[in-house]
Amino acid sequence: MTKSEKILAQINSNVFFKEFTFSKNDFKELDTNQQLEFADNVVRLDNLFFVYQVKEQDLSSIDDKKWFENKILKKAVKQIKSTLGFIENYPEILIENEKGHKLNITEANGCIDTKRIIIYSPNDNFSEDLRRQKFYESSEIGLIHLFHYEDYYWVCKYLITPTEINQYLDFRENLFSFDKRYSNALPEQYFLGHFLETPKTDHFEPRYITNLITHKSDTDKFDISNIIGNFAKNIKLTNYQTEYYPIITEIAKLNRSELTEFKQRVSLSIEKSETAEFIYPYRIYLPRTDCGFVFIPLHSTKAHNWKNALHNLTMAHKYESKAQKCIGVVIFRDKDDLKYFEFYWQYVDSTWEYDEEMEQIFKDNYPPFRKTKSKQIDNPYK
Repeated sequence: MTKSEKILAQINSNVFFKEFTFSKNDFKELDTNQQLEFADNVVRLDNLFFVYQVKEQDLSSIDDKKWFENKILKKAVKQIKSTLGFIENYPEILIENEKGHKLNITEANGCIDTKRIIIYSPNDNFSEDLRRQKFYESSEIGLIHLFHYEDYYWVCKYLITPTEINQYLDFRENLFSFDKRYSNALPEQYFLGHFLETPKTDHFEPRYITNLITHKSDTDKFDISNIIGNFAKNIKLTNYQTEYYPIITEIAKLNRSELTEFKQRVSLSIEKSETAEFIYPYRIYLPRTDCGFVFIPLHSTKAHNWKNALHNLTMAHKYESKAQKCIGVVIFRDKDDLKYFEFYWQYVDSTWEYDEEMEQIFKDNYPPFRKTKSKQIDNPYK
């Protein structure tokens, strides 16, 4: 990989997680055994599919406009079209993600959210007019995002969850469509500042750019990298190495306000697992993803009951929330090594159906759940 490709792989692994980022992407044609070149980087997260092509300007290339037209608007665009063609026409393409797991990337065919992105690293003193060109408009595959690699880096620095990056790319397309000429006269910093203020794309307001100065990220409130980094170790695999992917997929889809609620409940569960008496489980239900989460603290003296507690409370929360999916986690101190806590997870995905027995359980005031309340956050960046 080139230096720029390595940088992109690192950025995407941090934002989208290693499980969903692919940078070792060449594959062999099944009939001819010919080596075919896939996109430089792809991200696949449930219904999100991002296809990246990376270009690095050679020091000997002194004509910025010529290089931009040939390498970005022609070659990189053609390579993205080829990758999307591979996805559509091949029954199987196995490529390796950043965790070292090989997955069939053609399953991304038909994803609801497909984004086409070119990241380029030019020489110093690169033309500002070219840098402000936001898109290539293809009659075949639609808008293709164009990013100077420094601009993409800073977008990911401010918007550090996959959901937010996807929302920003949608916003970027909509604002560009509102006024293409004016959009290409503005720097990426304006677009990002506008997004932090409001998702509305029917106007321009110069003062929005100051949001990049006044913005407070508060990442400590929703940073769960320590949980994610050891996720594969913490979950008890029973059948195959990617068995935990559905769980981490739902976590990866959370935005910063949802992650804040998630992290608070994990922290409370760790803290309350030190209490010998029974502690009510903590819960979340997210209509946006139709997924519930239940967090169950257990004292180590009651840890032998973790399987029943996890199953019963996960199914009960799923039923009461009328959710399609539900994730439960039970947390207790490791009795063999008191410095650590055990995390056991359960994932359920099934259509909600009326259950007379479950109705009676809730009528009898069991299971012991806290009352839930709705919370609406209009702007998570303010």
